[in-house]
Amino acid sequence: MHRHRPTPSPSPGGKTVASPVTDSPPYWCDFLPQQAVRTITGLTIPLEERKSGVPATHGQCALRSEYDRLSVVWSVWDGDGITDLARKNFGSHQLAALPADLGTGLIAYTARLPRTRPYYTTMLFRCGDERPWIRVDLSEVVKGRDPVSDLTQLLRIARKRFGELHKCTPKPN
Repeated sequence: MHRHRPTPSPSPGGKTVASPVTDSPPYWCDFLPQQAVRTITGLTIPLEERKSGVPATHGQCALRSEYDRLSVVWSVWDGDGITDLARKNFGSHQLAALPADLGTGLIAYTARLPRTRPYYTTMLFRCGDERPWIRVDLSEVVKGRDPVSDLTQLLRIARKRFGELHKCTPKPN
């Protein structure tokens, strides 16, 4: 099966200009715009969404085709523990820390096979009285795209959607 990967167009300065990651419905896993996920990953194949959890406190979701291409896990519990564990497990593979205005967390790339979802992100932030965390793992990023910029934008959208769905105002941790 042939998968079409979007080809970014060259800018006048010779650098690649990729399509922006934007927030628009419909959403996968409640937090992630479908078009943004497809823009970042280049996946055009059908993806099956599987969700579980308790909407008020925690959840997990996966997009699957042959194997999980993306997973989202979130909770309002133990954000500090999850953030510490992420630093321990992925700190040596860290591409970037999150911008301070987004919260606490990291973006990492493990260079493992796509089925292991080598692009790993975690974010801890404040929303009302809660300190929720969201983790997003991806199988791939289109060659030529900036994974740090793309995943930062995706987390920004996920945090905003969390606030909309939970009726709270997201702020940095």
